Amino acid sequence: MFILFYLLIFCLGLIIGSFLNVIIYRLPKNISIINPRSFCPKCKQTIPFYRNIPVLTFLIQKGRCNQCKANISIQYPVIEILMGFIFLFSYYNFFIIESLYFIMISSLLICIIIIDYKYFIIPFSLSLISLICIIIYIINFTYPMYHVYGLLIGVGYLSFIFIITFIITKKQPLGFGDLQLITILGLWLGPLKILLTIFSAAVLGIIYWIILSLIYGYKKDIKLPFGSFLGITSIIMYTIQINWDLFSNI
Repeated sequence: MFILFYLLIFCLGLIIGSFLNVIIYRLPKNISIINPRSFCPKCKQTIPFYRNIPVLTFLIQKGRCNQCKANISIQYPVIEILMGFIFLFSYYNFFIIESLYFIMISSLLICIIIIDYKYFIIPFSLSLISLICIIIYIINFTYPMYHVYGLLIGVGYLSFIFIITFIITKKQPLGFGDLQLITILGLWLGPLKILLTIFSAAVLGIIYWIILSLIYGYKKDIKLPFGSFLGITSIIMYTIQINWDLFSNI
């Protein structure tokens, strides 16, 4: 009985993941996420509902469009499966309200992660929805000042790095979308976790830069999707229990 219930939760995550793929594809292209119905990005043929089953369709069609036989990006099943596990994790580890909260914010961040990685932009609409969800939650279920401190410390720290780097290099080191995202993440995570998130994102960015340099050769002006690294590390940090946060009693 419990196995069937967990399977249902996982399948619900797959469905949400499928919808996130729609947002990721359409939002940067200014296409409505409601109309038209799902279609193949290559041949533009409408995909019938029975060929739009998360993960299963990808496996049955061997990763190809049924009409034009073009390859379907591995991103689609990966995000669907990832959301399935996020649903299971949140249900098992959080109470219902926090579980829904974590799922909503994680879903929005996953969209931001992929879009920033592909296009080096962070859509304001996703940031705004995230901010509204976080504000509603912290006002009703947590200690607001704790999260305000997280916002101030996150934005203050990254702005300081932004200014110093700009003075030294005369180049803009971060996009304003990154600062915008830090504001949201600081409010979400609190003081200590936002600092750990920024540090971890920087380390992840360095590793990514080294890998690119080894593959394609050293390039001085290579662009890095720092928003993607922030999104990945913030989701991980939220799930980690830290009992030595000096601001936890604020």
